Amino acid sequence: MALNINLTSGSVFAGNPITFTITPSLATKPSFHRVIVEVHFDDGTGSYEINKLTIPVTTEERDVSLDISSALRITLDSYKYTATPSTYPVVSWYIKAYDEYMDNNGEVHTGVGEVYYPADGSKNGGSTNLRCIAGAFSDIERLKSGVTKAVTLLSCKPTDTHEIAVVGESFVYPVSYSAGQNLASSSSLTAPASREQEITREGAQSIHGHPIYALPSSEAEDRTTFRFINRFGCLESISVPKSYSQKMSVESTQYTKAIQETFNQFSRAAIKKQNDCESWLYQSDPLTESWQQWYLHEFLMSEHVWLKANDAWIPCTIALEDEITIKDKTNKVMYSVSFTAKLGINGDPFASI
Repeated sequence: MALNINLTSGSVFAGNPITFTITPSLATKPSFHRVIVEVHFDDGTGSYEINKLTIPVTTEERDVSLDISSALRITLDSYKYTATPSTYPVVSWYIKAYDEYMDNNGEVHTGVGEVYYPADGSKNGGSTNLRCIAGAFSDIERLKSGVTKAVTLLSCKPTDTHEIAVVGESFVYPVSYSAGQNLASSSSLTAPASREQEITREGAQSIHGHPIYALPSSEAEDRTTFRFINRFGCLESISVPKSYSQKMSVESTQYTKAIQETFNQFSRAAIKKQNDCESWLYQSDPLTESWQQWYLHEFLMSEHVWLKANDAWIPCTIALEDEITIKDKTNKVMYSVSFTAKLGINGDPFASI
């Protein structure tokens, strides 16, 4: 049987590797030898699904290692995000490992013994299970943290200057944890959530640790509010100046409308046009260097984005140039970011019924 399992690295974010080392049982001159790792995870209904991972044992009496994070992301990646603040999924899990090998007599031994980490959750109601959430640390955060890192904040917005907002808008923010959440002690980890708060007064203020400067409500027509899923898997909002340019692209297919021709009637050319999506160009407010980095590596990299137009949250994608100039010291210009929001709907977004 597998003799031992050790958690060697990872955090409660399933978007980064979660690695284990396993000590296999000793097989005498096997034709093949592998360790089977079953990742048992709760799909949110109280029942378990199983994802099996296989690790070949190439050298006897030597530990093997593997990353199980991809198995945990099966449930988390299937979650359907919306532009409405919500409580986001958490996956509860444990692993079981055992050996399979063929001995020197040609006999196949399968399901040889079993060992659990941290324990068999099916027998204790999952009370000892570890828990993970969607999201990931950046590469530099992982590089500087060692083999693990506690999770407290669920937003990486800078706080060196005030974020611009408008009276009457709703400011959306993730709720941070009150204390650092570590993977090894994550059995009581609670699901992350985003909340919204309506901005009711002008001027400088703080919302859940975010410094905000609220413009008068009369400025709302000159600004656009975006909501997006950040790299920690939570909804946030950001207000930017209204688009300075709007474009539209259309796919066209030309064909011939064939008929039975007569002396004065004949086939004619036609063209089918579809996917009339608009693209809106934006430029941010003047930024500090840290806010520019946030735009580039957080907001503009988001996979799920919505913008508010015509009192509706319209899905969109953020399009970037292949290469972006972050800083050019030969030009004394303010820090800012330009981007294009491609609407995810066809037709006129301002149409009314």
